[in-house]
Amino acid sequence: MKDIRSHGRDRRVAAGLLAMGSMMAIGASAPQQQSFSFALTNVYVAAYEDEKACRAPSLSSSDLFLKTLPPAERAKYEAPDKVQELHKLMGQRLGFKMVPTGKPSGSNGSMAQLSEAEQEALRQKYHIPKGKGTAAFLGTRFAYDSCTNPEDFPFMEKGNEDYRGPIAYGIDLDGRASKDDYVSPDQKPGVDNQLIRAVGCTFSTRDFGTPKVADEVITSMSSPTLVEVSGVDDPVNDDDVTVRLYASANPLELSGAGKPLAWASLDVDPDRRFMAETKGKIRNRELLTEPFDLRLRLREQIIDSYREVRQARIQAKIKPGEAIEGGIYGYHTLASIEDNYHQSTQVGANLTRMSCPALIKAVRRYADAFPDPKTGRNTAISSALRFKGVPVFLIKAQQVAQGVQP
Repeated sequence: MKDIRSHGRDRRVAAGLLAMGSMMAIGASAPQQQSFSFALTNVYVAAYEDEKACRAPSLSSSDLFLKTLPPAERAKYEAPDKVQELHKLMGQRLGFKMVPTGKPSGSNGSMAQLSEAEQEALRQKYHIPKGKGTAAFLGTRFAYDSCTNPEDFPFMEKGNEDYRGPIAYGIDLDGRASKDDYVSPDQKPGVDNQLIRAVGCTFSTRDFGTPKVADEVITSMSSPTLVEVSGVDDPVNDDDVTVRLYASANPLELSGAGKPLAWASLDVDPDRRFMAETKGKIRNRELLTEPFDLRLRLREQIIDSYREVRQARIQAKIKPGEAIEGGIYGYHTLASIEDNYHQSTQVGANLTRMSCPALIKAVRRYADAFPDPKTGRNTAISSALRFKGVPVFLIKAQQVAQGVQP
């Protein structure tokens, strides 16, 4: 551990010396453009704290399963201390599977790859329905349950409560007034955020989605998103800056107190799927970008997935050398949302007290953008993601430094 930490310090010192060298070379010449880099320590669906916004909490898959049991059996399992036994019974009765693949996870917590032939062999060996199930737990398991295949468990589509509060995080994405619009916490009208309508009454969103809680308990450890703001003439007001997003190839470094460590040196992942670039401006230290499409890596614990947002706009307060805090507002694709649910598996659903079939149905119902040209169904949903970040040094491979365009 000592050698690893020493290596990290050496890299940070080297990056700092390079920065100092640049400033010394500038000398007394005209002011040079600046760049600021941050690692986002959390990215989450933001919930406004309103105790009256939900008529009741959304039901979990185990709540819905419990309702199907005969009265005597229901009484046996409805006590809170029986929840683990209830989960086990549900898995047995509904034929859920979680089986080993024989593969280790990929590097840095990435998903191990399973060929279709390997998947079919697992289905036959463990009696999983043909064509069903998915690789899970970073490819070390193959799962079949209500999250991997929600269409097989339609009775679990019930019980989701809509968020009914008047206030929600977000911005006006479409420039049109609608009865479905919210008002932002700072009283700006026209907020488009149908995702919170669909998921705002779930346990995890209600209890952990408010910024004052989320900023303390949610940390994007494994592969944080990196934000680089360059071409800055004035960090207070500047009409023309460039914003680039990357995935980090390294996990966040933490302090002894368990907090994200500022000024760590993080390598930019060369995977271009997680790179994006746009133009923006700074107004009174607030970064405002033009709309652009982005894909953020979502790699945490048992999940190696992604968040895809179309026509995304970043609005964030920047404190150079200290922090960045703000939001990503745009249209979250259903494909990326559903991939997150599939990889959560029933294990994740049980832990977070959610019902994947109910949430997927709700998200599809409230999707409000990018209709499919063949079916006419919307493929994305208006949303608001909040984030915080700490300053870092970015270490780029030569091909990355030359630009993010394919």
